[in-house]
Formats: sequence, C-alpha cells, structure tokens
Amino acid sequence: MLALIPALPLLGAIVNAVLNRRANRVVAGSIASAAVGASAILSFLTFFQVLGNHGVPVTQTLWTWMHVGTLNVDIGFSADPLSATMMCIITGIGFLIHVYSIGYMDDKEDARSVWRYFSYLNLFVFAMLLLVMGDSFPLMFVGWEGVGLCSYLLIGFWFTNTDYASAGKKAFITNRVGDFSFLIGLFWLFWALGDHATMNFAELSEVVAANPAILGGVGGLTVTAICLLFFGGATGKSAQIPLFVWLPDAMAGPTPVSALIHAATMVTSGIYMICRLSFLFVQAPAALAVIATIGALTAFFAATIAITQTDIKKVLAYSTVSQLGFMFLGVGVGAFTAGFFHVMTHAFFKALLFLGSGSIIHALHHEQDMRKMGGLRKHMKVTFAIFVVGWLAIIGFPGLSGFFSKDEILWLTFITPVFEGLPFGSVMPKVLWALAVTTALLTAFYMSRLMFMTFWGEYRGGHAHDAHGHGAHDDAAHGVDPHGAGAHGHAADAHGHGHAHTPHESPLVLTGPLLVLALLSAVGGLLNLPHWMPGAGWLHHFLEPVFEHAHVAFPEGNPLEFPLMGITLLGVAASVGLAYYLYVVAPAKPAEIAARLRPLYVGSLNKWFVDEIYDRVLLTPLVLFSRQILWAVVDAQIIDGAVNGAAAAATGLGRLHGRLVSGRVQAYALSIAAGAALIVTVYALGA
Repeated sequence: MLALIPALPLLGAIVNAVLNRRANRVVAGSIASAAVGASAILSFLTFFQVLGNHGVPVTQTLWTWMHVGTLNVDIGFSADPLSATMMCIITGIGFLIHVYSIGYMDDKEDARSVWRYFSYLNLFVFAMLLLVMGDSFPLMFVGWEGVGLCSYLLIGFWFTNTDYASAGKKAFITNRVGDFSFLIGLFWLFWALGDHATMNFAELSEVVAANPAILGGVGGLTVTAICLLFFGGATGKSAQIPLFVWLPDAMAGPTPVSALIHAATMVTSGIYMICRLSFLFVQAPAALAVIATIGALTAFFAATIAITQTDIKKVLAYSTVSQLGFMFLGVGVGAFTAGFFHVMTHAFFKALLFLGSGSIIHALHHEQDMRKMGGLRKHMKVTFAIFVVGWLAIIGFPGLSGFFSKDEILWLTFITPVFEGLPFGSVMPKVLWALAVTTALLTAFYMSRLMFMTFWGEYRGGHAHDAHGHGAHDDAAHGVDPHGAGAHGHAADAHGHGHAHTPHESPLVLTGPLLVLALLSAVGGLLNLPHWMPGAGWLHHFLEPVFEHAHVAFPEGNPLEFPLMGITLLGVAASVGLAYYLYVVAPAKPAEIAARLRPLYVGSLNKWFVDEIYDRVLLTPLVLFSRQILWAVVDAQIIDGAVNGAAAAATGLGRLHGRLVSGRVQAYALSIAAGAALIVTVYALGA
C-alpha cells in the first residue's frame, strides 16, 4: 500500500493530462483533489501504523533500479516517524490547497488551461512524496529535481506574461546552482565511504555509527566538507543566503501555488534533508555553525525587507524566507526536533496566511496592493477571523502553534553545546539568540502592519495612496522601487487586473480549507509542548528513533529560560503596539519616519538591491564571458574549427583519392613501380 501514496497523485496528473481541455475546472479539480485526498488517507493510515509500531519503519521495495559495481539502488520506499509525518503534512495540506484551487481558478482566461494547472499540482505532490519517502539518495534526488521542475511549471503557469515566465526560469536556474552542490557532496560521500559505500539512508546511518572515523571523525575535514556541500543544496531549495532570491519572485504563480511551495513542500525539503542526515551533521560542528549562522542571518535579512513591502504576497514571501531561517537555526544548533517542529507549525499557519491572502485577492478581483485595501474586517468577517489566527500564530502569541515551536528554537539556541571547542563557541549561541529574537520582533511588526493595513481603517480600493501617504506613482517619482506594489505591479497574480471593486466574502470552497488550517494553527503546538507543561514533548519522543545517532545533550534546569521567554513576549507585544500606533492611530507617522530614514527605507523597499548586485557582479560578467569567450572563441573557433577542419581534411583526402584512381593505366603502373621501389629501399636499409 505504501507505493500507492505517491502513485495516486501521479495517476491524477496523467488523467488530467490525457483529458486535456475536455476537463473543465470542476472536473479537473475534482480528479486532482480525489487523487491527493486518497493519498492523504493512506498517509495517515501509514502514520498510525508507524505510531503503533513504536517508530519501526514501514518499508516497501518494488524493484532494483541500479546495480553497478558496489552501487546498489532499489526503487524502495520507507515511512519512519520523520517521513510519515512529512507525508501527512504534504498530502493533508496539499488536499486542502487542491480543493481551494477549484474555487480560486475561476477566471475565464484560465478555463482552457486549468487542466494543466491541476496536472502540475498533482505532479508536484508526487515529486515531493518521492523526495521524503525514497529510502536512498538517488530516489530522494529524483524527487528533489522533480519539485524543482514543477515549481518552474507552476510559478510560470501564466507563461504568456514575460515577467511570470522569467520568475519561473529564475527559480529553476537558482535551484540548479544548489543542486550542483548537492551532487558534489553526494559523489564525495560515496567515494569517501570506500568499501562501506551505500546510498540507502538506514544502511548509511548504521555504517557511520559503527565506523565514526570513516569520514574523518567528529570535526573531520571530509565530513565537514560533505555536510557543507549538502547544505549548499539546501540553500537553493529552502531559499537561504545566498540563493534566496528566487522565492519572492515565485509570487508570480497563482496564490494556491504560493501556499503549496512556501508552506509544506518544496521550501522545507532542505530542512528535511538535514534532519534525514542528522547522523552526519552532528559529526561536523563547524558545518552546523555555518548552518545556524546562515539561518539566523537569512531570517533577519528577510524580515528587514518584509517591513516595507506593499504587496500582501510579497510580505508573506519574505516572511517565508525568514521563517525558513528559523528552521535552519534550529537544526544548526543541534535541535533537530525543534527545527522540524517549526516546519510543521509553519506549514499550518503559512498555508493559512497564503490562502487567506488568496481569499482577499479573489474577493478584490486580484488586487494585491495593501495600500488599496483597508477596512476588510467589515466586509470579510470570516476571512478576517481566520486571518487573525494565522497572524497570532506566526508572531508567537502564547498558546498558539507558532509560540511553542519558535520559543523552543530560541531557548535551545541560547543553551546549545554544539559549538563548544569552536572559535567563539561560547559567545556564538548568545549572538545567534539575540539575532533571532530581533527577527521575532520584526516579524511581529511587519505581520501586524499587514493586518492593520488590510483589515483596519476604511476601504481604500479606489485610491493608490498607502498608509505612508505615498502613492505608487509617488514612490516611482522619488526613486523608490517603481514596482512598489509588487515585483510585477500590484496584480502579479492576475494578468494585470487592478481596478476598484466592492469587497465581498469568499465562497465556502475557499473559506472551508481556511477553517481547517486555522484549527491546526491554533492547536498544532500541542504536538510538542515544552518540558514545563503536562504531556510535554510528544513529537520529540516520536522522532527519537530517527535521531538515535544524532543526540545532542542540552543542559537542563537553566533559570534564565522563563526570563528570556518573557523578554521575547514583551518585545512582541511592543512590536504589535508600535504597528497599531503607526498604521491605525497615527497613519501619517510612517511617511515621516520613511523621510527621515530614507536610505534605509529605499534599501528595504528595493530588497537591498540584491538582485541588482547579483546582476552586475555575477550575471552580466558571466553572460559576457559566455558570449565573448565560450561562444566566440571556444565554440565558434575551437570546437567549430575542429569539426570544420575534420570535414575539410576528409574532403581533401577524397579529392586526392579521386586523382589517384583516375583510370589511367600509366598512372597505376607508375604507382606500382614507386611502391615496389619503396619496399626494396626499406628492406635494403633494414638489412
């Protein structure tokens, strides 16, 4: 039954592709939703089977894929506590997104291509399931590449728009950079294992545990380099510095795609991979230090951009980058369960927030500019109530899911023993904690800003002015990002629509999935309560078999735990209060602050010009080098020259041969005599 879990979404993709335009939105959506729904049922049954077996994996091997020398790879699936949990997240939230899409994709211009949309969605779920269920590196990598391909197809779904097509290509190419790092690490690992080489995760874990010195031991150069290369692959898929630039542009795809990619699936694959290889990463403290540092920096950097964005989906996109940084910080300090727990809670509240924004965008006829919203709590009461739950969860309101997962990462960062023995190992946890807390305060501010600009005040649908007092054209005139409303204007999700409309509540097909996600966002934290609460640590105990060879002994009984938690909560409350004051009580203040801090404001609004820097430092020189050297010299002269030269030589030999076989007897007699003379001469010289 295990193989049916990825097979059903694949079958749904094939059926919709065969039906093609004969399947309308409801038919195609129903087929796709049924396929993922059935897969979700099987995933939960498998999960409870693993739970009942106390973490013993459920496995199934279909056939041998590769048998070359010492390399043996099967097409096999494994559902242990880690992968079984991911399967439920992928298929469960994926099913809700599929159902939501039936109501969302109702534009007439999409009617002829909606089959393609649902086929891509099913294919994406299949690839993600392959990634988490594969019991070996090669099978994981097929899924790894599959989600990259599907993200390209879905982000650039409206490919007739050049900007959207470019966003899809950007995601695809950026991920290829990370994938190259992943492959080099994989090749190095296989070579370094020598006679013990295996690509099966379970076997690899046992080999490394039984032979800790096989990769150089704890802190060894080989294991550190391999882990850093794997992390390079994770920075592409999970959008970390320096490969995070593709994810904000991925907003070009339909909003349900944003929820699918940015909540529970593709962007979490890097975290999943590190958790799956935790037995390797604990042997490389330096690599963990790099992961934690990059994670904390990415979280902070993305948050500084989110505070000025005016496109509601852009704010959520940079929020995703920031929250992914939190997850990498968690696994980087050795708190693998905490990092994975945040993957789970983030899947709930971020899918809720993205689909909630989609409900707003759909109700406003594809308006995404928050400066043209306001007062929506009066017109969209259900969406507002649901959005409040997601907002409180992501800012870490006590009792909701985000509070438990975020607070655990913060605390374990402060007390982690992983960096002991490294340079600055004693001070690094405190610095990372301070950076993470600052990010948490920024998160509370920009998410509250989103809430107040969208739902409070009066509806501004007929005006282009924002809470700063600027209009979109005013920003452009003053040198601020001319696309202040979003990377492709204020209607990046809907073919350029952006007119004033009367707000209205979304239909049940949109709000229904939101209600389920709101419930999960509210109670999801109960799965891994902190040690000071009754019933603590269920997820931690459930995942113990997975992290058996990656145990990190965190110190217990530190009296600073509750004071530091209090500092964070007070800071979050202050951030929410500041946002309320600036965007509800005194809406003219942000314009004054932006004017005083104009360099910072312009930098943040323009994403600190990272894309422009990459273009000038990397892309432009690379294109020039490719055209002037690789194309003009290497390809046109050396490669083409060699090919053309070989052709010319063959032509010359043909002509010479034509002259020799002229059919004249005298010429043949002369050549025979010359040959005989040559043979005699050589023989005589040899004698």
